[in-house]
Amino acid sequence: MSLKRDLSWKEATALGTGAMVGAGIFVLSGVAAGKAGPSVMISFVMAAILEMLLGLCYAELASRYPRAGGAYEFVRRTMGPLVGTIIGWSYWGAWLAASSFVSQGFGNYLHSLTGAPPTLSAVILLLFLGTLNTFGIKFSGFIQVGIVITEIIVLIGFFVLGFSKVHYSLYIPFAPNGFHGILAAALVGFLSMVGWDCIVDAGEEMKNPRKTIPRAIFLSIILVLVLYSGLLFVSTGVISWEQLGASSTPVALASEQFLGHFGPVFISIVIVIALPATANAFIVSISRTAFAMGRNRLLPKKIAYIHPKFQTPVFAIMLGVGIQVIFTLFSSINIAVNATGFLYLLTFIFTMIAFFISRNKTSKDERKKQFSVPLYPITPALALIICIGLLIPVGKTGLLTGMSWVLIGFFIYIIRSKSIKRTEKMQLKKEVNLTPQQNLID
Repeated sequence: MSLKRDLSWKEATALGTGAMVGAGIFVLSGVAAGKAGPSVMISFVMAAILEMLLGLCYAELASRYPRAGGAYEFVRRTMGPLVGTIIGWSYWGAWLAASSFVSQGFGNYLHSLTGAPPTLSAVILLLFLGTLNTFGIKFSGFIQVGIVITEIIVLIGFFVLGFSKVHYSLYIPFAPNGFHGILAAALVGFLSMVGWDCIVDAGEEMKNPRKTIPRAIFLSIILVLVLYSGLLFVSTGVISWEQLGASSTPVALASEQFLGHFGPVFISIVIVIALPATANAFIVSISRTAFAMGRNRLLPKKIAYIHPKFQTPVFAIMLGVGIQVIFTLFSSINIAVNATGFLYLLTFIFTMIAFFISRNKTSKDERKKQFSVPLYPITPALALIICIGLLIPVGKTGLLTGMSWVLIGFFIYIIRSKSIKRTEKMQLKKEVNLTPQQNLID
């Protein structure tokens, strides 16, 4: 059995947009404002530039290797099973850690709205979405489109209604914590806008991936940058950055300044509807990465099982949701942000190295049939340099937590190395007998 190509560019764009909008705007915007003050807008522009550079490089790699697994698949193909295993494990850990602050954000907003226990609400959400994904990605993709359209309408309304209430005096001082604060917030902004890569992770389920993936990545990043800019401009202009930084529900707090008591209620309702789109995108990415690792024997073979009726990796979904629940129960938002930052940056750095290797191995004729990054080698080089620079604000907590996770992946590779190498040999034999066009389809 193989995964079914059911996703068009619309569902793919909604998948990426939903992953970025929910976590970044509704949960982490306050964290970022608390680090940079009003200059948080500059931080997010910096983050968006990096996302676009990375997105272009991922689009080229995805058009060359349109299989489930994303960064794990790219690095494994170009740098071998050991490095591929470590990066795949890091990437999986980044998504798992990130999912905890998304589900916790959902629980916090639902609690402010209804008084429901936040942790229990987060766990129930994960279990529900896991069940939904088991029945097929097409249905969850359809729901994703509807939620994202609702988010866009509400955020445009937030900007229109809040613009006239902005107090420009609140923008002074513009950068209270200096460049270090801007850089620290850029890391948070980078994590907020990460999510487009789940489009790549679902590459094996895309219709015409060579065109669909680049288009969906580009549209997702541009759309989210516009939405983020408007929300941050209004939020830091209607309430002090210190108050935003201290709030666990920053968007609701900002809305209260120009919508009165109705504002937080309305925003909380929208967020309770919207955050499941983020959590759903995370489950798709986590399960497809686990599926790819199971197929290559990094995880047990059973994880790569595809249900004959629903054509979904049911055991990979169950495993991912189970670990997400554990992270949600025992992880704080700050620890999750730092750990996610380190693991994501490590993944992107090695993916950029894989990009250069892949480009050097690909002939001009093959590149003509695939999406190619403009301004090579400047574009991937800039992406690599910025990723390395963003490691600075990760801090000791992120470094220690992230490295602990990487070491676990290394030991798993040692334990399962024989099975992994045997699978690699079988796949190489298969790929040798395929034409480049067949490889692209496969």
